[in-house]
Amino acid sequence: GATVQDIGNKIAEDLYNRTGLYVVASLQADYTAMIEAFAASDGDTFGIPTTDQYIRIYDRTNGNVSPRLGSVRYGYPYYFASIYARRDSGIKSMADLQGKVWIYNDTGSTSGYVFPNMVFQQKGITFSNIVESGGHTNSMVALIEGQGDFCTGYGSPPVPPAGCSLQWKYGDDPELWIWDRYNNQLFRDGLRGRCVDLRHAVHKTYDEDTVLTDIGVVDTIGPIPNDCMAFGPNFPKDIADKIVAAVEAEFQDDTMKALWGDSNFYEWDSVAEIDDSFYDGYREILGLPIPER
Repeated sequence: GATVQDIGNKIAEDLYNRTGLYVVASLQADYTAMIEAFAASDGDTFGIPTTDQYIRIYDRTNGNVSPRLGSVRYGYPYYFASIYARRDSGIKSMADLQGKVWIYNDTGSTSGYVFPNMVFQQKGITFSNIVESGGHTNSMVALIEGQGDFCTGYGSPPVPPAGCSLQWKYGDDPELWIWDRYNNQLFRDGLRGRCVDLRHAVHKTYDEDTVLTDIGVVDTIGPIPNDCMAFGPNFPKDIADKIVAAVEAEFQDDTMKALWGDSNFYEWDSVAEIDDSFYDGYREILGLPIPER
């Protein structure tokens, strides 16, 4: 916690220099303490809750909380889970998973187990067996080696080919620029983008073109928002606007950007402006009602 507190103090000092606002960086004792601190505050508290914490704060404050900035890692303010299977397995949709052997890394993993399991339970999908691999990469290896019918793990947006100005959005084909669905083959060089999902994780052990030819993405589960900067109950909007602008400016400053991106801090690459609707997809997955706005 010392490093987190130390970096927090430096960011608080920089925010003071940019805005004239006195900010106290306060590291909470644990996951629940953060939620309690938000819920008990009145007009003076902002912070960086995880997505799950944010949803709980929203619930505790009856929606009297305002998310303003979503963290961006690797160009996206969210992540998602993917379901991978052999292209020749006959598994074309989630419904085809019924009665199959499921490979996942471990039960604590959001993208490997928690979210897929939630969705499978909602759909009443059951399995003939499960294989717990112990790690994301191990899951893909187990799938390639035929130890199960499909695996779940992190998904990643495909990287477009050179010269393509389009950016992948959640809901697009997860194999855009990689797999030519019309001709059932990899796109040729020049048209092909880069795969950085779980299939890429095994590229030092297996030939990547072979893996991409053999293993496809059946479906995705998400998007799961990254953590955010949110302002607590009754926080004055004009002051929040100042802080948001100052944080955005910090990401244009190499020294401050390095602090935000520190692997012992939050590893934020940049920020994107968001509001509460950013969490609706997550609420849908959890089966929570979408707030009326």
